[in-house]
Amino acid sequence: MPNLIRVLGVGVVASCVAMLALPSSAAPGFVNAGFAPAAKASAAAGPSKLAELLARYDAMKPGRDRDALALEIDRFAGQRYATVSRLFWYTSLDDAKAAAAARHQPILHLRMLGRLDEDLSCANSRFFRTTLYANTETSKFLRENFVLYWSSERPVPRVTIDFGDGRKLERTTTGNSAHYVMDERGNVLDVLPGLYAPLVFRTELAKSLELAKSVRKLEGNALVDAVVAFHEAELRRSQTQFASVAGTAYVSGRGRLIGAGEIGAAALERAQQATYAKAAIEVVDLRRIGLAAGVIDPADIAQWATIGQKVWNIGFGPPPSAPQRLPRQRDAVPAPMLLDAASIGLVEKLRAGNPLPMKSDALLARLEQAILADTALNEFRLRQQIRYELVASRNLSFVALNEVIYASVFHTPKSDAWLGLLDNTDFTGLPADGVVMP
Repeated sequence: MPNLIRVLGVGVVASCVAMLALPSSAAPGFVNAGFAPAAKASAAAGPSKLAELLARYDAMKPGRDRDALALEIDRFAGQRYATVSRLFWYTSLDDAKAAAAARHQPILHLRMLGRLDEDLSCANSRFFRTTLYANTETSKFLRENFVLYWSSERPVPRVTIDFGDGRKLERTTTGNSAHYVMDERGNVLDVLPGLYAPLVFRTELAKSLELAKSVRKLEGNALVDAVVAFHEAELRRSQTQFASVAGTAYVSGRGRLIGAGEIGAAALERAQQATYAKAAIEVVDLRRIGLAAGVIDPADIAQWATIGQKVWNIGFGPPPSAPQRLPRQRDAVPAPMLLDAASIGLVEKLRAGNPLPMKSDALLARLEQAILADTALNEFRLRQQIRYELVASRNLSFVALNEVIYASVFHTPKSDAWLGLLDNTDFTGLPADGVVMP
Protein backbone atom coordinates (compact mmCIF):
# COMPACT_ATOMS: atom_id res chain seq x y z
CA MET A 1 0.00 0.00 0.00
CA PRO A 2 1.55 3.36 -0.97
CA ASN A 3 2.44 5.91 1.64
CA LEU A 4 -0.13 8.65 1.97
CA ILE A 5 0.40 12.03 3.64
CA ARG A 6 -2.51 14.24 4.67
CA VAL A 7 -1.64 17.57 6.28
CA LEU A 8 -4.30 19.40 8.26
CA GLY A 9 -4.16 22.31 10.66
CA VAL A 10 -2.71 20.20 13.44
CA GLY A 11 -1.42 17.62 11.01
CA VAL A 12 -3.10 14.27 10.46
CA VAL A 13 -2.44 11.37 8.17
CA ALA A 14 -4.98 9.14 6.48
CA SER A 15 -3.65 5.59 6.99
CA CYS A 16 -1.27 7.01 9.60
CA VAL A 17 1.80 6.62 7.46
CA ALA A 18 3.35 10.07 7.92
CA MET A 19 2.78 13.27 9.87
CA LEU A 20 3.83 16.91 9.87
CA ALA A 21 3.73 18.65 13.25
CA LEU A 22 4.38 22.03 14.75
CA PRO A 23 7.61 22.34 16.74
CA SER A 24 6.99 22.30 20.47
CA SER A 25 8.49 25.77 20.87
CA ALA A 26 5.25 27.14 19.39
CA ALA A 27 3.27 25.97 22.39
CA PRO A 28 3.42 28.19 25.48
CA GLY A 29 3.90 26.19 28.67
CA PHE A 30 5.32 23.19 26.81
CA VAL A 31 9.11 22.95 26.83
CA ASN A 32 10.76 20.79 24.18
CA ALA A 33 11.23 17.39 25.75
CA GLY A 34 14.32 16.16 23.93
CA PHE A 35 15.79 14.85 27.14
CA ALA A 36 17.20 11.54 28.23
CA PRO A 37 14.72 9.54 30.29
CA ALA A 38 15.14 9.54 34.03
CA ALA A 39 15.86 6.27 35.79
CA LYS A 40 12.63 4.35 36.24
CA ALA A 41 11.39 3.15 39.58
CA SER A 42 10.94 -0.52 40.30
CA ALA A 43 8.22 -2.38 38.42
CA ALA A 44 5.97 -2.26 41.46
CA ALA A 45 6.56 1.37 42.45
CA GLY A 46 6.34 3.10 39.05
CA PRO A 47 2.60 3.81 38.79
CA SER A 48 2.24 4.69 42.47
CA LYS A 49 5.19 7.09 42.32
CA LEU A 50 3.64 8.73 39.24
CA ALA A 51 0.40 9.19 41.17
CA GLU A 52 2.33 11.04 43.90
CA LEU A 53 3.99 13.33 41.34
CA LEU A 54 0.66 14.07 39.68
CA ALA A 55 -0.93 14.92 43.02
CA ARG A 56 1.84 17.47 43.62
CA TYR A 57 1.35 18.87 40.13
CA ASP A 58 -2.42 19.20 40.57
CA ALA A 59 -1.97 21.12 43.80
CA MET A 60 0.40 23.71 42.30
CA LYS A 61 -0.51 27.02 40.74
CA PRO A 62 0.40 27.62 37.07
CA GLY A 63 3.92 28.94 36.61
CA ARG A 64 7.55 27.96 36.06
CA ASP A 65 7.72 25.55 38.98
CA ARG A 66 4.65 23.69 37.75
CA ASP A 67 6.04 23.58 34.19
CA ALA A 68 9.33 22.20 35.52
CA LEU A 69 7.48 19.51 37.46
CA ALA A 70 5.51 18.64 34.30
CA LEU A 71 8.79 17.87 32.53
CA GLU A 72 9.94 15.78 35.48
CA ILE A 73 6.68 13.86 35.29
CA ASP A 74 7.16 13.30 31.55
CA ARG A 75 10.64 11.90 32.19
CA PHE A 76 9.44 9.60 34.92
CA ALA A 77 6.29 8.44 33.10
CA GLY A 78 8.15 7.80 29.84
CA GLN A 79 5.65 9.85 27.84
CA ARG A 80 5.36 13.44 26.66
CA TYR A 81 2.30 15.23 28.16
CA ALA A 82 1.89 12.64 30.89
CA THR A 83 0.20 15.30 33.03
CA VAL A 84 -2.77 14.89 30.69
CA SER A 85 -2.65 11.14 30.01
CA ARG A 86 -1.63 10.16 33.59
CA LEU A 87 -0.08 6.97 32.18
CA PHE A 88 3.12 5.25 33.29
CA TRP A 89 5.15 3.56 30.55
CA TYR A 90 7.95 1.04 31.03
CA THR A 91 10.88 1.22 28.63
CA SER A 92 12.32 -2.14 29.71
CA LEU A 93 10.52 -5.29 28.59
CA ASP A 94 11.83 -7.19 31.62
CA ASP A 95 10.31 -4.58 33.94
CA ALA A 96 7.03 -4.72 32.03
CA LYS A 97 6.93 -8.51 32.28
CA ALA A 98 7.61 -8.35 36.00
CA ALA A 99 4.80 -5.85 36.50
CA ALA A 100 2.44 -7.93 34.34
CA ALA A 101 3.21 -11.07 36.32
CA ALA A 102 2.69 -9.25 39.62
CA ARG A 103 -0.63 -7.73 38.54
CA HIS A 104 -1.85 -10.63 36.38
CA GLN A 105 -2.45 -8.19 33.54
CA PRO A 106 -1.47 -8.24 29.86
CA ILE A 107 1.13 -5.89 28.41
CA LEU A 108 0.16 -3.23 25.87
CA HIS A 109 3.36 -2.78 23.88
CA LEU A 110 3.60 0.30 21.67
CA ARG A 111 6.15 -0.19 18.89
CA MET A 112 7.00 3.12 17.25
CA LEU A 113 9.60 5.22 15.45
CA GLY A 114 11.45 7.61 17.74
CA ARG A 115 10.63 8.05 21.42
CA LEU A 116 7.31 8.53 23.18
CA ASP A 117 8.90 11.02 25.59
CA GLU A 118 9.94 13.42 22.81
CA ASP A 119 7.80 15.90 20.87
CA LEU A 120 9.27 14.91 17.49
CA SER A 121 8.36 11.25 17.62
CA CYS A 122 6.58 9.54 14.72
CA ALA A 123 3.16 10.64 13.47
CA ASN A 124 1.15 7.87 15.07
CA SER A 125 2.66 8.33 18.51
CA ARG A 126 1.88 12.06 18.51
CA PHE A 127 -1.76 11.34 17.71
CA PHE A 128 -1.84 8.58 20.30
CA ARG A 129 -0.75 11.14 22.91
CA THR A 130 -3.36 13.73 21.90
CA THR A 131 -6.40 11.71 20.85
CA LEU A 132 -6.03 8.35 22.63
CA TYR A 133 -3.92 8.58 25.78
CA ALA A 134 -5.28 12.04 26.66
CA ASN A 135 -8.86 10.80 26.30
CA THR A 136 -10.23 10.51 29.84
CA GLU A 137 -12.05 7.17 29.44
CA THR A 138 -9.24 5.62 27.41
CA SER A 139 -6.60 6.67 29.93
CA LYS A 140 -8.63 5.15 32.78
CA PHE A 141 -9.20 1.95 30.80
CA LEU A 142 -5.48 1.55 30.09
CA ARG A 143 -4.41 2.27 33.67
CA GLU A 144 -6.84 -0.27 35.09
CA ASN A 145 -6.29 -3.13 32.64
CA PHE A 146 -2.80 -3.07 31.08
CA VAL A 147 0.88 -2.75 31.87
CA LEU A 148 2.16 -0.16 29.38
CA TYR A 149 5.49 -0.51 27.59
CA TRP A 150 6.96 1.19 24.53
CA SER A 151 9.99 0.44 22.38
CA SER A 152 11.48 2.06 19.29
CA GLU A 153 11.70 0.38 15.90
CA ARG A 154 14.27 2.94 14.73
CA PRO A 155 14.87 6.71 14.96
CA VAL A 156 12.22 8.80 13.23
CA PRO A 157 13.38 10.82 10.18
CA ARG A 158 13.30 14.56 10.88
CA VAL A 159 13.00 17.41 8.39
CA THR A 160 13.90 21.07 8.99
CA ILE A 161 12.75 23.67 6.48
CA ASP A 162 14.79 26.87 6.90
CA PHE A 163 13.18 29.95 5.35
CA GLY A 164 16.45 31.90 5.65
CA ASP A 165 15.04 34.67 7.85
CA GLY A 166 15.00 32.92 11.20
CA ARG A 167 11.76 31.04 10.57
CA LYS A 168 11.92 27.26 10.51
CA LEU A 169 9.53 24.33 10.34
CA GLU A 170 10.66 21.27 12.30
CA ARG A 171 8.81 18.14 11.31
CA THR A 172 9.06 14.39 10.87
CA THR A 173 8.19 12.17 7.96
CA THR A 174 7.48 8.48 7.45
CA GLY A 175 6.62 6.47 10.48
CA ASN A 176 4.03 3.93 11.55
CA SER A 177 3.27 2.39 14.92
CA ALA A 178 1.31 -0.51 16.34
CA HIS A 179 -0.06 -1.59 19.71
CA TYR A 180 0.79 -5.21 20.53
CA VAL A 181 -1.23 -6.97 23.23
CA MET A 182 1.13 -9.44 24.91
CA ASP A 183 0.82 -11.85 27.81
CA GLU A 184 3.15 -11.62 30.80
CA ARG A 185 5.59 -13.98 29.06
CA GLY A 186 5.83 -11.75 26.00
CA ASN A 187 3.70 -13.79 23.59
CA VAL A 188 1.75 -11.65 21.09
CA LEU A 189 -2.00 -12.14 21.42
CA ASP A 190 -3.32 -9.32 19.25
CA VAL A 191 -2.18 -6.26 17.25
CA LEU A 192 -3.85 -2.92 16.52
CA PRO A 193 -1.96 -1.16 13.70
CA GLY A 194 -1.91 2.63 13.48
CA LEU A 195 -4.38 5.15 14.84
CA TYR A 196 -7.87 4.29 16.12
CA ALA A 197 -10.71 6.47 17.37
CA PRO A 198 -10.87 6.32 21.19
CA LEU A 199 -14.19 4.46 21.39
CA VAL A 200 -13.07 1.85 18.84
CA PHE A 201 -9.64 1.54 20.47
CA ARG A 202 -11.27 0.67 23.80
CA THR A 203 -13.77 -1.68 22.16
CA GLU A 204 -11.07 -3.67 20.38
CA LEU A 205 -8.73 -3.73 23.38
CA ALA A 206 -11.60 -5.03 25.54
CA LYS A 207 -11.77 -8.07 23.24
CA SER A 208 -8.00 -8.50 23.50
CA LEU A 209 -8.27 -8.25 27.28
CA GLU A 210 -10.83 -11.06 27.40
CA LEU A 211 -8.58 -13.16 25.16
CA ALA A 212 -5.64 -12.55 27.49
CA LYS A 213 -7.68 -13.63 30.51
CA SER A 214 -8.93 -16.78 28.79
CA VAL A 215 -5.46 -17.98 27.72
CA ARG A 216 -3.45 -16.87 30.76
CA LYS A 217 -2.87 -20.42 32.02
CA LEU A 218 -2.34 -21.99 28.60
CA GLU A 219 1.05 -22.89 27.15
CA GLY A 220 2.53 -24.35 23.97
CA ASN A 221 0.14 -25.59 21.30
CA ALA A 222 -2.91 -25.02 23.50
CA LEU A 223 -2.04 -21.30 23.70
CA VAL A 224 -1.38 -21.03 19.96
CA ASP A 225 -4.61 -22.89 19.11
CA ALA A 226 -6.69 -20.56 21.27
CA VAL A 227 -5.11 -17.38 19.84
CA VAL A 228 -5.47 -18.62 16.26
CA ALA A 229 -9.12 -19.56 16.86
CA PHE A 230 -9.78 -16.05 18.21
CA HIS A 231 -8.35 -14.41 15.09
CA GLU A 232 -10.15 -16.76 12.73
CA ALA A 233 -13.42 -15.78 14.38
CA GLU A 234 -12.50 -12.08 14.25
CA LEU A 235 -11.70 -12.36 10.54
CA ARG A 236 -15.18 -13.74 9.89
CA ARG A 237 -16.76 -11.05 12.08
CA SER A 238 -14.86 -8.30 10.27
CA GLN A 239 -15.95 -9.58 6.87
CA THR A 240 -19.57 -9.59 8.02
CA GLN A 241 -19.21 -6.04 9.41
CA PHE A 242 -17.85 -4.71 6.16
CA ALA A 243 -20.47 -6.51 4.09
CA SER A 244 -23.16 -4.65 6.06
CA VAL A 245 -21.91 -1.25 4.85
CA ALA A 246 -20.82 -2.11 1.32
CA GLY A 247 -22.85 -0.17 -1.24
CA THR A 248 -23.96 2.55 1.21
CA ALA A 249 -24.09 6.00 -0.37
CA TYR A 250 -21.68 8.64 0.90
CA VAL A 251 -20.59 12.17 0.01
CA SER A 252 -17.13 12.38 -1.53
CA GLY A 253 -14.72 15.16 -0.62
CA ARG A 254 -16.52 16.51 2.44
CA GLY A 255 -14.09 17.68 5.11
CA ARG A 256 -16.02 16.47 8.12
CA LEU A 257 -17.99 13.52 9.40
CA ILE A 258 -21.53 13.42 8.08
CA GLY A 259 -24.41 14.02 10.47
CA ALA A 260 -27.55 12.06 11.24
CA GLY A 261 -29.96 12.29 8.32
CA GLU A 262 -27.19 12.78 5.77
CA ILE A 263 -26.34 9.12 5.29
CA GLY A 264 -28.14 6.86 2.86
CA ALA A 265 -29.10 7.30 -0.78
CA ALA A 266 -32.43 9.05 -0.24
CA ALA A 267 -31.03 11.71 2.10
CA LEU A 268 -28.06 12.35 -0.14
CA GLU A 269 -30.17 12.59 -3.26
CA ARG A 270 -32.37 15.19 -1.55
CA ALA A 271 -29.25 17.17 -0.62
CA GLN A 272 -28.03 16.89 -4.18
CA GLN A 273 -31.32 18.19 -5.60
CA ALA A 274 -31.33 21.09 -3.12
CA THR A 275 -27.81 21.99 -4.16
CA TYR A 276 -28.80 22.07 -7.82
CA ALA A 277 -31.81 24.24 -6.99
CA LYS A 278 -29.54 26.81 -5.34
CA ALA A 279 -27.25 26.84 -8.38
CA ALA A 280 -24.29 26.22 -6.07
CA ILE A 281 -20.82 25.96 -7.59
CA GLU A 282 -20.10 22.68 -5.81
CA VAL A 283 -22.73 19.98 -6.10
CA VAL A 284 -22.89 17.02 -3.75
CA ASP A 285 -20.75 14.21 -5.16
CA LEU A 286 -22.83 11.13 -4.39
CA ARG A 287 -20.95 7.81 -4.48
CA ARG A 288 -21.24 4.35 -3.01
CA ILE A 289 -18.92 2.49 -0.66
CA GLY A 290 -16.86 -0.17 -2.40
CA LEU A 291 -17.87 -3.79 -2.15
CA ALA A 292 -14.44 -4.90 -0.83
CA ALA A 293 -12.16 -3.11 1.59
CA GLY A 294 -9.10 -4.18 -0.35
CA VAL A 295 -10.05 -2.20 -3.47
CA ILE A 296 -10.93 1.14 -1.84
CA ASP A 297 -8.36 3.86 -2.40
CA PRO A 298 -6.57 4.60 0.91
CA ALA A 299 -6.71 8.29 -0.03
CA ASP A 300 -10.52 8.36 -0.05
CA ILE A 301 -10.94 9.79 3.44
CA ALA A 302 -14.65 10.51 3.06
CA GLN A 303 -15.41 6.91 2.10
CA TRP A 304 -13.35 5.37 4.90
CA ALA A 305 -14.79 7.80 7.45
CA THR A 306 -18.34 6.93 6.38
CA ILE A 307 -17.51 3.24 6.77
CA GLY A 308 -16.32 3.98 10.30
CA GLN A 309 -19.43 5.96 11.13
CA LYS A 310 -21.73 3.20 9.93
CA VAL A 311 -19.86 0.33 11.61
CA TRP A 312 -19.34 2.00 15.01
CA ASN A 313 -22.36 4.34 15.03
CA ILE A 314 -20.23 7.43 15.54
CA GLY A 315 -21.97 10.72 14.89
CA PHE A 316 -25.53 9.39 14.79
CA GLY A 317 -26.31 9.71 18.47
CA PRO A 318 -24.31 9.09 21.65
CA PRO A 319 -22.95 5.52 21.76
CA PRO A 320 -22.66 3.77 25.12
CA SER A 321 -20.10 5.42 27.42
CA ALA A 322 -19.36 8.10 24.82
CA PRO A 323 -17.20 10.92 26.22
CA GLN A 324 -18.70 14.40 26.48
CA ARG A 325 -17.15 16.98 24.20
CA LEU A 326 -16.82 20.72 24.05
CA PRO A 327 -19.67 22.43 22.17
CA ARG A 328 -19.06 24.06 18.82
CA GLN A 329 -21.00 27.17 17.90
CA ARG A 330 -20.93 26.87 14.13
CA ASP A 331 -21.56 23.18 13.54
CA ALA A 332 -23.89 22.68 10.60
CA VAL A 333 -24.74 19.18 11.86
CA PRO A 334 -24.83 17.57 15.31
CA ALA A 335 -21.28 17.21 16.68
CA PRO A 336 -20.08 13.58 16.54
CA MET A 337 -18.88 11.94 19.73
CA LEU A 338 -15.24 11.24 18.92
CA LEU A 339 -12.81 13.55 20.77
CA ASP A 340 -13.40 14.46 24.40
CA ALA A 341 -12.67 17.72 26.24
CA ALA A 342 -9.25 16.57 27.48
CA SER A 343 -8.05 15.73 23.97
CA ILE A 344 -9.46 18.91 22.48
CA GLY A 345 -7.76 20.94 25.21
CA LEU A 346 -4.38 19.35 24.47
CA VAL A 347 -4.84 19.86 20.71
CA GLU A 348 -5.56 23.54 21.24
CA LYS A 349 -2.59 24.00 23.59
CA LEU A 350 -0.26 22.37 21.08
CA ARG A 351 -1.54 24.64 18.34
CA ALA A 352 -1.02 27.83 20.37
CA GLY A 353 1.58 30.04 18.70
CA ASN A 354 0.78 28.92 15.16
CA PRO A 355 0.97 32.11 13.06
CA LEU A 356 -1.74 30.77 10.73
CA PRO A 357 -4.58 29.79 13.08
CA MET A 358 -7.61 27.90 11.83
CA LYS A 359 -11.11 28.06 13.18
CA SER A 360 -11.30 25.43 15.90
CA ASP A 361 -14.54 23.91 14.71
CA ALA A 362 -13.25 23.42 11.14
CA LEU A 363 -9.92 22.01 12.32
CA LEU A 364 -11.53 19.58 14.75
CA ALA A 365 -14.07 18.47 12.15
CA ARG A 366 -11.29 17.62 9.69
CA LEU A 367 -9.28 15.94 12.44
CA GLU A 368 -12.20 13.75 13.52
CA GLN A 369 -12.95 12.72 9.96
CA ALA A 370 -9.32 11.76 9.30
CA ILE A 371 -9.04 9.82 12.58
CA LEU A 372 -12.15 7.81 11.83
CA ALA A 373 -10.98 7.19 8.26
CA ASP A 374 -7.71 5.86 9.66
CA THR A 375 -9.65 3.69 12.10
CA ALA A 376 -11.68 2.02 9.36
CA LEU A 377 -8.69 1.64 7.03
CA ASN A 378 -6.53 0.16 9.79
CA GLU A 379 -9.26 -2.18 11.02
CA PHE A 380 -10.54 -3.48 7.68
CA ARG A 381 -7.29 -3.60 5.72
CA LEU A 382 -4.12 -3.52 7.78
CA ARG A 383 -5.34 -5.48 10.79
CA GLN A 384 -6.82 -8.15 8.57
CA GLN A 385 -3.43 -8.64 6.89
CA ILE A 386 -1.91 -9.09 10.33
CA ARG A 387 -4.59 -11.58 11.36
CA TYR A 388 -3.99 -13.67 8.22
CA GLU A 389 -0.26 -13.70 8.96
CA LEU A 390 -0.78 -14.73 12.57
CA VAL A 391 -3.21 -17.51 11.63
CA ALA A 392 -0.98 -18.80 8.83
CA SER A 393 2.31 -18.68 10.73
CA ARG A 394 0.95 -19.71 14.16
CA ASN A 395 3.88 -17.72 15.55
CA LEU A 396 3.30 -15.58 18.65
CA SER A 397 6.85 -14.18 18.68
CA PHE A 398 6.96 -10.38 18.79
CA VAL A 399 10.27 -10.25 16.90
CA ALA A 400 8.99 -12.40 14.03
CA LEU A 401 5.57 -10.76 13.74
CA ASN A 402 6.93 -7.22 14.08
CA GLU A 403 9.38 -7.85 11.25
CA VAL A 404 6.56 -8.97 8.96
CA ILE A 405 4.31 -6.06 9.93
CA TYR A 406 6.90 -3.36 9.25
CA ALA A 407 8.05 -5.02 6.02
CA SER A 408 4.77 -6.21 4.47
CA VAL A 409 2.00 -4.19 6.14
CA PHE A 410 3.68 -0.83 6.80
CA HIS A 411 6.12 -1.24 3.86
CA THR A 412 9.10 0.09 5.82
CA PRO A 413 11.39 -2.95 6.15
CA LYS A 414 14.58 -2.73 8.19
CA SER A 415 16.49 -3.60 5.02
CA ASP A 416 15.61 -0.12 3.66
CA ALA A 417 17.83 2.19 5.67
CA TRP A 418 16.28 5.23 3.94
CA LEU A 419 12.62 4.31 4.60
CA GLY A 420 11.73 4.81 0.95
CA LEU A 421 12.81 8.46 0.99
CA LEU A 422 15.86 7.89 -1.23
CA ASP A 423 15.86 6.21 -4.63
CA ASN A 424 18.05 6.07 -7.72
CA THR A 425 15.41 6.85 -10.33
CA ASP A 426 15.20 10.67 -10.27
CA PHE A 427 17.95 13.24 -10.79
CA THR A 428 17.94 16.06 -8.19
CA GLY A 429 20.81 18.24 -9.41
CA LEU A 430 22.45 17.99 -5.97
CA PRO A 431 25.79 16.38 -5.19
CA ALA A 432 25.08 12.79 -4.13
CA ASP A 433 21.36 13.69 -4.45
CA GLY A 434 21.60 15.60 -1.18
CA VAL A 435 22.82 12.62 0.85
CA VAL A 436 25.05 13.54 3.80
CA MET A 437 26.71 10.63 5.57
CA PRO A 438 28.12 10.73 9.13
